Amino acid sequence: MKKPIVIALICHKGGVGKTSSTVSLADALAATNPGKKVLIVDADEQSNVKTIFAIKMHEAEGGLASVLLDNASPSNVKIKVRDQIDVILSGGRRMREFERTHANTPNAELMMKLRFENLADYDFVVIDSPPALSLISSNIVTYADYLVLPSSPDLLSVVGVKNTLYFIENMQEVFKNSKTTVAQVLGILPTMYDSRRNVDMSIVDDYERMAEANLTGGGRVFSPIRTDIKVKTAQIKRKLLSEAFPSSKAAEDYQTLANEIMEQIKVRDAAKTSSKEEPTAKRQISSERAPEVNA
Repeated sequence: MKKPIVIALICHKGGVGKTSSTVSLADALAATNPGKKVLIVDADEQSNVKTIFAIKMHEAEGGLASVLLDNASPSNVKIKVRDQIDVILSGGRRMREFERTHANTPNAELMMKLRFENLADYDFVVIDSPPALSLISSNIVTYADYLVLPSSPDLLSVVGVKNTLYFIENMQEVFKNSKTTVAQVLGILPTMYDSRRNVDMSIVDDYERMAEANLTGGGRVFSPIRTDIKVKTAQIKRKLLSEAFPSSKAAEDYQTLANEIMEQIKVRDAAKTSSKEEPTAKRQISSERAPEVNA
């Protein structure tokens, strides 16, 4: 069974463009991969994905909350929004119920991984994460394959990115001696970027230095998503960027992001394969150097 590539957008800070980037990345992945299916999972109780796609309330019942709380199948709560794109909404305030009732449940941070393990109808899953680092966030980090950290150009977003990286490191420490894998950081995504503002360039430079110093969990700094009013205008029209403004700056930037993400996945996977093969090679060399026995 072919498993989808699962990418989560996560940052311990609201207002950094997570939801807009989640939807626009899914749009770009669908556009650059004709025939491939993309699933958007809204894990934020605010359910802003519902608003962007103009999904009616009677269609929004259940969602991720039902998958986690009622053992509903993800396939039974998905909503088709485009030919290549389906959505699973969060379930709104019921997400709080999951946090409350499963706070002390053993292995509660693995429930999303278990519930979605047989999902095979999609090539990509893109997750919109809540701004708080919580039990839902732990589930996302253990289910996803890769993480992208959006950051608007301000100091509090930088703090949010660093807190998120620290959270991921803690999760890796918790599961380092188990079979559970924690998602790899692909990189930091600067959003709402304006090259005319010194602070924007300064913050991106800071992220570049962090990446060079290996302080970004092995991730890179993606090309920035430029400030573009077309993003909000498309949302008001209840359309995707590729539909409303395919030649806009933002549409071009998200297409670039989709390509850079696929390139970075190849880099991270190659590095992971290399690290697995190295101990095997060392064992083979060791076995070949058998000690000589004196007659």
